[in-house]
Amino acid sequence: MAADSLMDGIPAAPVRGRSLWSDAWRRLLKNRMAVAGMVVVSAMTVVSLLAGLFSPFSPTMQERWIGARPPMYRHPTVKNEMRLKAGDPADLPEEALDPSAREAVLLVEAIERDEILRVTLKGGVIRALRIETGAESVESFGASGPTEYLNLLDDQDRPEGPRIPDATLAVGGKPPFDAPAGAEGKAVSVGVRWVKLAGTKPSEVNVSLSGGKVAGLTRDGSGIEALTVQGREVVSFMLDGREIAHTHILGTDQSGRDVLSRIIYGGQISLGVGLAATVVSLLIGVLYGAFSGYFGGRTDNVMMRIVDILYSIPFMFLVIILLVNFGRNIWILFIALGAVQWLTMARIVRGQVLSLKEKEFMEAARMSGAGHMAMVMRHLIPNTLGVVAVYTTLTIPAVILQESFLAFIGLTVQSGTGESKESWGALVNQGVQALGSGGERWWLLVFPSIAMAATLFFMNFLGDGLRDALDPQQKGKTA
Repeated sequence: MAADSLMDGIPAAPVRGRSLWSDAWRRLLKNRMAVAGMVVVSAMTVVSLLAGLFSPFSPTMQERWIGARPPMYRHPTVKNEMRLKAGDPADLPEEALDPSAREAVLLVEAIERDEILRVTLKGGVIRALRIETGAESVESFGASGPTEYLNLLDDQDRPEGPRIPDATLAVGGKPPFDAPAGAEGKAVSVGVRWVKLAGTKPSEVNVSLSGGKVAGLTRDGSGIEALTVQGREVVSFMLDGREIAHTHILGTDQSGRDVLSRIIYGGQISLGVGLAATVVSLLIGVLYGAFSGYFGGRTDNVMMRIVDILYSIPFMFLVIILLVNFGRNIWILFIALGAVQWLTMARIVRGQVLSLKEKEFMEAARMSGAGHMAMVMRHLIPNTLGVVAVYTTLTIPAVILQESFLAFIGLTVQSGTGESKESWGALVNQGVQALGSGGERWWLLVFPSIAMAATLFFMNFLGDGLRDALDPQQKGKTA
């Protein structure tokens, strides 16, 4: 009994054949919440890094005619605009570009809208076509069927002259109307209005395909030369008898972009910034704090006064100044956030080193002839890993939240090509703005918030587990 009482409180040595790290790993696996945190955080990281494999769509793919739609919304797979002309390559979605495809059938509903064209005539021939509403040049533009017609306009863009149904305007061809007075032999612009009336039955457009090109084009059984179909007009799209449609599991935003895809790609920024900035803070803070605590005295006093001075600087303003002056590049953000996160890490490591350097194992290391670098790198820093690991798991969420704040005030980061990258924080901010007075578009706020909150929540579980696994006082409790 006496011997047992004397051994109480003395940590047992690691089991023979197992290192400290393998012993800590076994202890970590026994902590269910830590394992859950490790699994969730690892899964989120892998999915974000390999976003191209897991994302159903490109995060920049816009289907503007859809707008904001709730989760599980399904619609035909079409393009914003499809210009079809016999003999030309099929202007259809990628699924229809397979050379083996033979027929595409589109059910097109009648939607009332106006398009004003500017037709440049010279010598009685159409030399150029431009859609006024989009300032876009086109090669052809057609109206067919009882619900569509062309209408000449006067100088005030008012209808002038009779309606012209079943007509196609094409560069190089003759206009389906008499040239206005003074237009012959000159380059003049003639406005043409194309109107599609509402309340009519959807029409069926059959596109015969051959080697990826339009071999034939019919509308409600009547052959036509060319046709322009807007994505918002298509009710269904069949390719060789099978339906081609998209399903947006988490819905779409106001620009018709898939919410799930944007969350997956947003994790690249949020997690990337959190991990990279934390690594920067670890490299600086751990070394700075370890050497400050080890040397002590005047050296420690000077180094800690530098930390105090840096603490007095409002670091968020410093980060904003760096981003504004050096550009909103993602690497600048890594350095800016990491360079201000190391201060607390340095203080924590210094405090640990001050207590550890007086321990018996440090005296034994000195007697064995270990140098200053070996004392710090081989003996002191490894014994602070428990506290460092815990603070690291707190630093990553803090950095993610700081990046989210920057996104809220409009400082979203950019890639080397200038493309804006939208993190979880930016998505949450957009969800708040698009929520609506009655919460009509709740999914735009809820799902990005869940992704960010779940990641931060499970990081805390992982941090607690790492603390227990790396705590030297826990070694004797291993079964």
